[in-house]
Amino acid sequence: MSAEVSTTEKPALWTRNFVTVAAANFLLFFSFYQLLPILPLYIIEKFATDNATAGFIISLYTIGALACRPFAGFLVDTLSRKPLYFWTFFAFTACFLGYKTVGILPILAAVRFAHGLFFGISSTASNTVAIDALPASRRGEGIGYFGISVNLAFATGPMTGMFLYEAFGDTIVFAISIILCVIGLILVQTLNVPRKEKKPHAPLSLDRFFLTRAIPQFVNFIFVGFAYGPVTNYIALYAKELGIGGSGWFYALIAAGLIMNRIMTGRLIDRGYLIHLVGTGMTLNVVAYFILAFSHSPITFFVAAFLIGTSLGLIFPGYQTMCVNLARHDQRGTANSTYLSGWDIGIGAGILTGGSMAGYFGMHQPVFLACAIALVIADVLYFTWTARHYSKNKLEG
Repeated sequence: MSAEVSTTEKPALWTRNFVTVAAANFLLFFSFYQLLPILPLYIIEKFATDNATAGFIISLYTIGALACRPFAGFLVDTLSRKPLYFWTFFAFTACFLGYKTVGILPILAAVRFAHGLFFGISSTASNTVAIDALPASRRGEGIGYFGISVNLAFATGPMTGMFLYEAFGDTIVFAISIILCVIGLILVQTLNVPRKEKKPHAPLSLDRFFLTRAIPQFVNFIFVGFAYGPVTNYIALYAKELGIGGSGWFYALIAAGLIMNRIMTGRLIDRGYLIHLVGTGMTLNVVAYFILAFSHSPITFFVAAFLIGTSLGLIFPGYQTMCVNLARHDQRGTANSTYLSGWDIGIGAGILTGGSMAGYFGMHQPVFLACAIALVIADVLYFTWTARHYSKNKLEG
């Protein structure tokens, strides 16, 4: 009887390493997200500049993260992961101090770019260390749970930062971000990550910087990020145009949908439903953005938010699992950086395109309609190209 139980027993998911890296990842993202709503105000007040200049400086974070993604994957796959993770996390932490101490706008811009650069490498290392800690048979489930660390930071960070800023000023926000990052560094230092075996250096090739086997997933994820970019920057303005108050709840409902679905999605991925779950998420995302684009009441506005979160809860762990399953074991860092690069490119393109469209039309409704149309294209691509490509080329999972 006992022998039968042991053969069906699942390998452990909540190992010490996995819990530790998830907690450190939460602190990394929370420290960033709580700065997000106050940074434009801080830059405009301290440097007496305009909104356009503040917006450009803030965007340098995304540019820095995107610029390093291909190299981040190469570094994670080539160097010892724990030291790389620790020191890039340390540099990320030091940038918070830079915001408060620099007094010249060009240097602040350099700090912002560096912040994105170190974030890009440390978040790639964090994802890869987490995946290394997961048993292959429960990888989808584990990726889903790990993603909750980001979703919780997204749900609680901006509200916390804004509350602290309004109550105590900007200094306390920067101080708390630094303290939380220091705790994260301590957690990283306690990780038990095996040292990489020294192997002969393979010749440099494109697939050491970008997972060419995951091009369809990369392209599809750009479209998903493109649609989400305007949500990050323009949803409050769109709500104001519609006469809807409490736009902060929009993000809370996205986070609720994300967390709810991530908890359920991972187990279904490991049972073989990966392609179907991502397809469902892609189609649901299309529906959500059409509802948002034609929203005229608080009910449809907030329903769209929850549906966006629910669809992303299927899409995020699904695409990441696809990329990892298309990669060799020594390409996991590259797989993660490819996955994250698609998101970064999409977000940046969506924000820039959305801003230009809103300026041209004088309103934000066409922006979200364009996002819905882009997602229709992505949906068609997924079912005609991406899903088939994955079925033919997956290496594991």
